[in-house]
Amino acid sequence: MEARKVYVSGGSTYVISLPKKWVKKTNLKPGDSLVVTEQGSSLLIETSVIEKESKTKEIRISQVASSEALERILIAFYLVGYDTIKIKLDRKNHLAYRESIRNILDYLIGVEIVEDTNEAMTLEIMLDYKRMSTMQILQRMFSIDRSMILDLAKALKNRDIGLAKDIIVREKEIDRLYFLVVRQLKSAVEYQQVAEKLGIESQRDCLGYRIVVKVLERIADHIEIIAKSYIQLFEVQKETQLDEFIELTNNMVATFEKSVQALFTRNGEMAETVFHELKKVEKSHSDISEELFKIEDIQSAILMKTMLDSLGRIASYSGDIAEVAINMSTEVS
Repeated sequence: MEARKVYVSGGSTYVISLPKKWVKKTNLKPGDSLVVTEQGSSLLIETSVIEKESKTKEIRISQVASSEALERILIAFYLVGYDTIKIKLDRKNHLAYRESIRNILDYLIGVEIVEDTNEAMTLEIMLDYKRMSTMQILQRMFSIDRSMILDLAKALKNRDIGLAKDIIVREKEIDRLYFLVVRQLKSAVEYQQVAEKLGIESQRDCLGYRIVVKVLERIADHIEIIAKSYIQLFEVQKETQLDEFIELTNNMVATFEKSVQALFTRNGEMAETVFHELKKVEKSHSDISEELFKIEDIQSAILMKTMLDSLGRIASYSGDIAEVAINMSTEVS
């Protein structure tokens, strides 16, 4: 932190000098424009994102431990905001690395392969912040999660294995949206201009949204776990009655809906009601858990316990969203 004196120029203009180290770091030149944003009693000074050159990264696979490691590296560079990623295929056996690069397209939105030769592959990230606001993507993730939970209840009620398998497939779309939001939030934290384009009112909200997007991703993971466990359970005992699970699922989705609505509307009072409803869900969860001890078939009991535990986790995540809603509804004076 540095203290800078304020000077008056021309009798009415207040001036401060810029730190030399920051000017060099940002390659600022005389005549360049800066963006100044008021944030309460503070001023945020940024270089113009519009004038900022695209970020390019080069990777040599000879310096990467494995093809699996390459996937993780590519995701990391995507998240921190690189626009172009060039991968040099400088190993004799690079087929596994090629496959990993192509697998990335299934996980990351806006990524295209623009170069594919024997020596190199280049990924271009083509995203328009104006077309996909953070709130719109969060709403999309909520909609997918909600449909997965509702269809889960239908699959349990109708013993519909086909529907259970379809639920599992939908989880991948949540992963894609998750990575996109994390990329957006990282840019929004760095640039207020980007935050405004993404519909984020204040950069301090990014922390709350970061928690929420992870919660929505984890909810989808647990729905997938339940669906997979049910398919296994169906193979063991096709006639298993799951009425209590269905009722718990329906109650849970109502609580989940209310927590997300409280977040989107920044309604702290509505968020508080979520915690009261969670107590009822916890009571049902406890009652079902006790009943599982009476099941003689150990394999069935284990699968049902796995399903129940994931339902409990989803319910607790609704509480996490409600906490964020309360925090974001509280104004800073």
